[in-house]
Amino acid sequence: MYRIRGGTGAPPQWLVRTIGGHEGRTLVVAAVTTILSASTQHTDLTLALTAFAVAVALVVLVESIRFWVSSGAPAVHDEGEPA
Repeated sequence: MYRIRGGTGAPPQWLVRTIGGHEGRTLVVAAVTTILSASTQHTDLTLALTAFAVAVALVVLVESIRFWVSSGAPAVHDEGEPA
């Protein structure tokens, strides 16, 4: 979102595909929940969903840090004004 507000464009396509968008992540969570809730303990489901959330967060965080450090793009406030 801040890339677009800062006028630097959308995130790279590989990142969008990797994290699956809202629909993809929802589908993964639904599938994991369906598979693990029927056959295993509650803690296995919690661990699987936590691992998925951490993996998505790390990919997005690393790419975000890489972009802002290497791009030289200006920081942008929520109001759309340069920081």
